[in-house]
Amino acid sequence: MPGSNTDYFTRDNATRIISKSKFRKFIWLTIVFLLGIAIGSIPSIVLYIRSSHSGSNPSIPSGWNIDDYQSNSDYYNELTTIHDFNQTHNLRLDRLSSPQFHPQHGKSVIYLRKQFHMPDLNGSTTTLHWTCLQTNQTKQLTQPIWGVHDQQFYWVDDKTILFLSNRKSDLIQLFQINLPDDIISLIKFIEPIQITDYPLSIDNLLVNRQATRLAFSCQVYANLSIEETYNRTKTEGLSSELVYKFDKLFIRQWDKFMTG
Repeated sequence: MPGSNTDYFTRDNATRIISKSKFRKFIWLTIVFLLGIAIGSIPSIVLYIRSSHSGSNPSIPSGWNIDDYQSNSDYYNELTTIHDFNQTHNLRLDRLSSPQFHPQHGKSVIYLRKQFHMPDLNGSTTTLHWTCLQTNQTKQLTQPIWGVHDQQFYWVDDKTILFLSNRKSDLIQLFQINLPDDIISLIKFIEPIQITDYPLSIDNLLVNRQATRLAFSCQVYANLSIEETYNRTKTEGLSSELVYKFDKLFIRQWDKFMTG
């Protein structure tokens, strides 16, 4: 016997109620799921924000900011207690090397000075300095830049200095600075002039006594030029890292030491 209209109406209402209940349950489950994702991603968001703020302190500081460099004078003047000399103090010491006298009168000297980034030892730089031996006046010739190192310099004449550096790129190239007549009056650093622009780094600079010729070395493949070596390395996708194979190993044994 067919059902009455009341039965159909009751069944239809029940079906609608069940559908609405399932829909509400689905909505709540979706909200809970999204909240779980949001809560779970909070640590990742915090780490991202922290890393973005710490991006101003790279592994090797770029440029030179006098505010982020603590000089030895400032450091030792602030010390209030006496303590033992340690490795940090050793790294604080500026490295002076490769002094060369003026080629004509010998009354002045140019040398290299290496500084470490203080107080965190995060990077270093090497620059050219000039000192008058009669008055003990000193001038810094090239601008200090973290990660940049001047090296292997030569007096070409009394006004011209040739040296190797990575000032313009990661590659070591030949540079030149021209000294003014009155070095003591220098206010700004001397801007170096880049002489070479090879696709590979050069090394072992040599200048003859007459300062008319120079020589340098560059690691290349046998029977290939600098440009050909660079093109081969780039084409084959080879790494710039060098690997050496030794069939003999030199070992020096230190069995005695002195403390003073």
